[in-house]
Amino acid sequence: MLGFHVRLLLPTGNNNKPTKKTFLWPLTRLSIFLHFLFINSTFSETKHEQLPPAPLQLRIQDRYVELDNGVVQVTLSKPGGSVTGIRYNGVDNLLEGQNEEINRGYWDLVWIGNGSQGKKGSLDRLEGTDFKVILENEEQIEVSFTRTWNTSLDGKQVPLNIDKRFILLHDSCGFYSYGIYERLEGWPAFHLTNTRIAFKLREDKFQYMAISNDRQRHMPLPEDRLPPRGEALAYPEAVHLVDPIEPEFKGEVDDKYQYSLENKDNRVHGWISPDYPPIGFWQITPSDEFRSGGPLKQCLNSHVGPTCLAIFHSTHYSGEDLILKFRANETWKKVYGPVFIYLNSLSDRAAKPLELWEDAKQQMRTEVQKWPYDFPQSNDFPLSSQRGDVCGRLLLLDKYVIDENMPADGAFVGLASPGDVGSWQRESKGYQFWTGANKDGFFCINHIRAGNYNLYAWVPGYIGDYRYDKLLTVTPGSAIEVGNLVYEPPRNGPTLWEIGIPDRTAAEFYVPDPNPNFINKLYLNGPNKFRQYGLWERYAELYPQNDLVYTVGLSDYSKDWFFAQVTRKTANNTYVGSTWQIRFKLENVNKAEIYTLRIALATAHSSELQITPTMSSSKGVQLSYEDPNYVIMDNGIVQVTLTKPDGNVTGIKYNGIKNLLEFDNKESGRGYWDLDWSGTKGMSHQVIQGTEFKIIVQNEEQVEISFTTNWDTSQEGKFAPLNIDKRFIMLRDSPGLYSYAIYEHMKEWPAFNLVQTRIVFKLRKDEFRYMAVGDQRQRYMPLPDDLLPPRGEELAFSEAVRLVDPIEPEFKGEVDDKYEYSCENKDLKVHGWICTNPAIGFWQITPSNEFRSGGLIKQNLTSHVGPVNLAMFLSTHYAGDQMELKFQENEAWKKVLGPVFFYLNSLPTDGTDPLTYLWDDAKNQMMVEVESWPYSFIASEDFPRSDQRGSLSGILLVQDRYISSHNIPGCGAYVGLAPPGEVGSWQTESKGYQFWTKADECGYFCINDVRSGNYNLYAWVPGFIGDYKYNNAINITAGGDIDVGDIVYEPPRDGATLWEIGIPDRSAGEFYVPDPNPIYVNNLYLNQDSDRFRQYGLWERYAELYPDADLVYTVGTSDYKNDWFFAQVTRKNDDDTYKGTTWQIKFYLEHVSATGIYKLRIALAAAHQTRLEVKVNDLESEALLSRGQFGHDNAIARHGIHGLYWLYNVDIDCSLLVEGDNTIFLTQSKCGTAFQGLMYDYIRLECPPTYD
Repeated sequence: MLGFHVRLLLPTGNNNKPTKKTFLWPLTRLSIFLHFLFINSTFSETKHEQLPPAPLQLRIQDRYVELDNGVVQVTLSKPGGSVTGIRYNGVDNLLEGQNEEINRGYWDLVWIGNGSQGKKGSLDRLEGTDFKVILENEEQIEVSFTRTWNTSLDGKQVPLNIDKRFILLHDSCGFYSYGIYERLEGWPAFHLTNTRIAFKLREDKFQYMAISNDRQRHMPLPEDRLPPRGEALAYPEAVHLVDPIEPEFKGEVDDKYQYSLENKDNRVHGWISPDYPPIGFWQITPSDEFRSGGPLKQCLNSHVGPTCLAIFHSTHYSGEDLILKFRANETWKKVYGPVFIYLNSLSDRAAKPLELWEDAKQQMRTEVQKWPYDFPQSNDFPLSSQRGDVCGRLLLLDKYVIDENMPADGAFVGLASPGDVGSWQRESKGYQFWTGANKDGFFCINHIRAGNYNLYAWVPGYIGDYRYDKLLTVTPGSAIEVGNLVYEPPRNGPTLWEIGIPDRTAAEFYVPDPNPNFINKLYLNGPNKFRQYGLWERYAELYPQNDLVYTVGLSDYSKDWFFAQVTRKTANNTYVGSTWQIRFKLENVNKAEIYTLRIALATAHSSELQITPTMSSSKGVQLSYEDPNYVIMDNGIVQVTLTKPDGNVTGIKYNGIKNLLEFDNKESGRGYWDLDWSGTKGMSHQVIQGTEFKIIVQNEEQVEISFTTNWDTSQEGKFAPLNIDKRFIMLRDSPGLYSYAIYEHMKEWPAFNLVQTRIVFKLRKDEFRYMAVGDQRQRYMPLPDDLLPPRGEELAFSEAVRLVDPIEPEFKGEVDDKYEYSCENKDLKVHGWICTNPAIGFWQITPSNEFRSGGLIKQNLTSHVGPVNLAMFLSTHYAGDQMELKFQENEAWKKVLGPVFFYLNSLPTDGTDPLTYLWDDAKNQMMVEVESWPYSFIASEDFPRSDQRGSLSGILLVQDRYISSHNIPGCGAYVGLAPPGEVGSWQTESKGYQFWTKADECGYFCINDVRSGNYNLYAWVPGFIGDYKYNNAINITAGGDIDVGDIVYEPPRDGATLWEIGIPDRSAGEFYVPDPNPIYVNNLYLNQDSDRFRQYGLWERYAELYPDADLVYTVGTSDYKNDWFFAQVTRKNDDDTYKGTTWQIKFYLEHVSATGIYKLRIALAAAHQTRLEVKVNDLESEALLSRGQFGHDNAIARHGIHGLYWLYNVDIDCSLLVEGDNTIFLTQSKCGTAFQGLMYDYIRLECPPTYD
């Protein structure tokens, strides 16, 4: 008797979960069953007419594997695992046979790491190398195509083990696929940006695409997208169809992103071949558990090709936040899928092809009900019985809406990997399980994989994110009931006004009609009009003169609030930012309280959002200049008074204090620009005094004023030969002042050296007593009177003072020295002072390093006793005279220094710790300023806007064959653009601009907002010696985006390492830094290991630690952290003179090469008026390296752990070494003062290259 297998989904009664029952129907009853089916089906014609299924067949050939169940036949390459053919319903192949076999149906991914190409990464088609039959029986075939990674593939292939699986069931009209991705301990870091399954269908058959009920249409052909039929638009993946093969598409825009779907809706999509017999090809995703980003994350699906995608992970609509970033040695495994590729057809010629879509939706519902499938064979895919459930009820508490808890109707509730509130949006390594709460707030999440999770939620109609406080551990078979959960959305007070609907979308706002030249006819009418191309250009058309102004109570957000705040295109095809206004009236204002503005963003892309968190000044920015001697800028928050035409800041009025500056100082000594310069008459100090005052911009939003001084030959020898234009800017509602200057040296002017230039503010010493330059570097400070005799005693380094009788006894015995508070440029973003009564902060914020010299680790002064606050633009500190700007005769030069921001803040309410609040607020403001760079409000044409700048990106790799046979990612590399020069010249370059960044763990770097001009690309990599310079010159142009691809640095290396001392990081911080002399302490640094080198007088400790003989370091026995003094300094004699020192490195060689050169690498972190000699085994022999006096960075005296970087490569002939014990002598022979010496960064001895 023939049988027919039928699967029915039957309810189980109490939990409404379907169970599977299989019945064997005798052939005599088949007609009865089919009659029942036809009667009860609304789309019966789409069901498949088929005989009882043929037995499953697996045919394995040399190059192919065929899976056949009599309905569908799937052919895969072997062992690659690409789908080369799908035979169905009389069509030999549904895939595009004109494509290469690897380009028809495949898994792929995009990754960034060692060996990947370009800033966006490399595409990997995931071709298998091994084939295996997992299961073969009458019910099911499952086959596997695997690829295993090992270290020999580093730099060639993504470091993942890949197992691609394909399943064919005996009664299935389609096949399943899933993949298992795994990385093991010890594998290198990399980034995974995208992974998916792609099918390229026959373009001569599949012309109708459906992704939802209201988003389906006939589609253009792929040839229509190519020139001359298609014209690429500003966004290159969008194409204007100017001469398509089918005229109906003419004038439309095709863009695959117009068909994206949110995960919650991305269940089924695909293509229909309308030719008889009509055939449907559908991709069904029955679960979102393996997707990233939650239910609203958008992904691609189907698009012109015809292409059908199953996206498992992508950064689309999320950006780099959703990249899977794997650290070195991080283990991970994840199962992607299974998904179902479903095929259907029609036999009735009268049937409509769209019935295939209805059938595909029904099949999708069937697959969803069957999840989790019970047939995948991998142990990594748990069955339903191996999973658990979590149920509960989510309530809302918003006392300003209602006093009682409310059901969280329609809330999205999910389980995702443990993290911070809202972290599920960016989480991509684990699994996520989401559901919707019903109208009463009840929710149940079923079929959860075992593991640890946080429970997250968000509720349409309310802002913010919810996270359940407790960690949930789901175990097989568990049913966790969390009970009533209460979410309290962010709320400080009642609503005064609101704009929009808090639903995480901008769809409720005004979406304009598209430009008639750029339409997609599918979206001309309906809720999806935001999918039209080019809507961003409509903003400037709707607001041609002024930006959007929304008036609360009068405006309607559905008509008067544009859906996206975008840039505005100018007449010269550049772009400017936009400033929107929300205008509202308040009848009463409680000035003792804080008003909170809640801004929820639905999206952001490379944007800068500036919001003033204070009440607007009703009068805007006011400028008063009638007084012949003064100019006053006032925005209702801060008032700044400047001398006219000098341009010195004499007063800053803020928060009830009439003047924050030290009014006992003369007016030119309170807030001023100054410089140090040298010419034919020696060194001079000059406070920059303007001779002409000019108003640059004056309106309610902004005032910019200028104080200029122009040099001429009558001033030669008196003033630096520079034209200087000092600018000051005040913005509406901004609690502070911006300042910048333009320095210019004309070609015909005389030579001179510019040594230092800066802005100085001297604050009131009776008010500002607490100083902060870092999270761990802040304290109450002595008074300036304490530095003067007899209260203070000058020490050997004249700018250091021992406080012997300070006004406040707590400082007695401490040392104060302004250099103890220096910072590296990369960390020197914000510093300043706090007044505690009233609580006020005065902060100097430097949003960019582009105008500074010497790279990211150049050190500069910050704030110090005075109280003094500095903005350093150029200094020779920690570098020496090599950093001076040395102008030759007939040398023209111009540079913009700044802008920097002087920010004022105050305490919002009583009871808040002023020291913590004001510092944290200043840091937050610093981040706002950094993100706003380059500023858009600067009036000078010498300061280019963002759209007048360019960018450069790439991946830096390191090639050192003695560490790895493959290229190594330049993890943490410092990568920068600086004026053209020699390798490493950026250290002392000071005339031009520099733009630096740090590479990520994969070596990827991106330098944005670079001024137009010619540069070299430089880099150095912590962990490796030497400097890198890219061979090709870089020309940055406005709007240019240069991708240099993979660049490879080969550090100096001749042979294998025999031994090494230290860490090559351009710092001596890893070596032994002693405790200070108890009579020379700064209490701030007593318990800070990272800053202990900042104590005064550490150089004197050397002779105390080595009273009779100099340092001897024995390789293999000594530990550089304890046995290598951080600086090789002089030794003080009894008669107060000094002598040099000779350090020894002792090492044992079991064998010595008979020929060849050994190489000694000596990297120095600092050098000051020093002389270095290197000898081997005989102190009386001729020096192998004799470096005459060099270095002027004074890092030893100024408490720096590094200055300029020096690298010496010393050849040691093999004849100078012996088998057994050897000694290298390092002599520092200059000995005029206590401060002469050097700091080592790293020392390495290499064997000859022929002796590896």
